[in-house]
Amino acid sequence: MEYVNHLAAGGYAFIPGSYYQTLPDINCDNKDIFLSELEQLKLAYEKLTLDPYSAGNRWRGYAQCRRNEQGELSFGHFTEYKQTKKYNPDTGGIVRHYPLLPENITANRLMQTILQDDIAFVEAYKRIGPLEELSVGIHLFRYEAQCDAPAYSSPVWLHKDDEDVVFVHLIHASANMLGGDNLIAPTPKNIERVLRLEALFDTLVVNHDKYHAVTPIGCRQPGETALRDIILVTFQRTMKEAA
Repeated sequence: MEYVNHLAAGGYAFIPGSYYQTLPDINCDNKDIFLSELEQLKLAYEKLTLDPYSAGNRWRGYAQCRRNEQGELSFGHFTEYKQTKKYNPDTGGIVRHYPLLPENITANRLMQTILQDDIAFVEAYKRIGPLEELSVGIHLFRYEAQCDAPAYSSPVWLHKDDEDVVFVHLIHASANMLGGDNLIAPTPKNIERVLRLEALFDTLVVNHDKYHAVTPIGCRQPGETALRDIILVTFQRTMKEAA
């Protein structure tokens, strides 16, 4: 509840990756199983599609999920994915289509554990309603940067998302990466916190109380490529109207 309370009081929470590695389904006795599942998850980033809707050298895969009465998750494209111009002036206002994440990734043991824990977090948070009234999105993002071709998010600066609660889980950040710092701000002109996701599963969760951004990704050495791989899990009330 510590992280839930921090989100409610401060508009964001940082959850260290060590927390996730203590969860029963991740902290398995067989280290080989853990490493195999992690390798499978990391390989998924090699097969993502370059985002055709925005610049920024960002690769992407997407799925939505639902939970049945038995607590099992199912995945698909259940509703249109569309952000509003209000929150995303760059690429809002259009329906965007991304390849569905493959079953070997949505069924991945680590992915499932992270999703179930995010769901439990939101249910404990209580402020945005029951899961049955929420749209849950899973985005895999790869930021791929070179010295003369940085990678960046959209919107590129401080903003709020259409989604009510957003989790940013780090899977990998290469040692030659520049930038990739997360910013938290009460207003677009007043930054109150700068933090960096560095270790496996380090996580930032934000709500609508604060603005946030991630600084563009660069590369330290000419001729090299810097990578930042994340899982973005979003929860949004379905009764919200799309502008």
